[in-house]
Amino acid sequence: MGTTRRPGRGLTRDAVLDAAIALVEREGSASLTMRRLGTELGVEAMSLYHHVANRDAVLAGMAERLMSRFPAPPPHAGWQDAGEWFARQLRMVAATSPQTFALTAMAPLRSPAALEPVEAVLDALVRGGATPAGALVAYRALASYARGYALAEVVGFTVDASTAAGAADLDALDPAAFPILGGRAGELHEVGPDRAFDAGLRALIDGLTGLVDPPAARMTAVRARRR
Repeated sequence: MGTTRRPGRGLTRDAVLDAAIALVEREGSASLTMRRLGTELGVEAMSLYHHVANRDAVLAGMAERLMSRFPAPPPHAGWQDAGEWFARQLRMVAATSPQTFALTAMAPLRSPAALEPVEAVLDALVRGGATPAGALVAYRALASYARGYALAEVVGFTVDASTAAGAADLDALDPAAFPILGGRAGELHEVGPDRAFDAGLRALIDGLTGLVDPPAARMTAVRARRR
């Protein structure tokens, strides 16, 4: 039931990875074994090794496939817009494939396909005045924030007043022990996940301005505009 049968002949790496993502989203991370993936594709598990070396290679490839879903960044975007684009796209990918994201979010990105969105952000940061090393620091801060926020949403590690159950849990707290959380479900409901994400992202980008666009770089840009 739910198994996709495909002939072994003509099998591709992308087809294997897409089937792995579909399997994990449908049945959870525990379902991802080479034998189960082979069954999903209608082939023996040994046939998969012509395309992926092992389960770790499947996980790395799944992360790559998620990153490949990023649309092209805004053309000639400033570093702030590029950073915001990257963070929002990472969160959107997590929302679209939450089980896969939770399984692969910490996997290192090594392939050219996975690194293209990273290069786009770094390029905007360097054009904005950052050194290559400074651009990497800024990128890591942006990626860590977006990935951590998205993971918290995926696994439910958040204070949640958006559901009846979450609101009831907060309202049940003793206000004497929890003067901020207790009995404030109505107020916290207004602080939705999008609003909190936007506030944190804006604060982070503002905080990176000194690193990316230092005073010397701003003065150089001003002088260039005056010529």
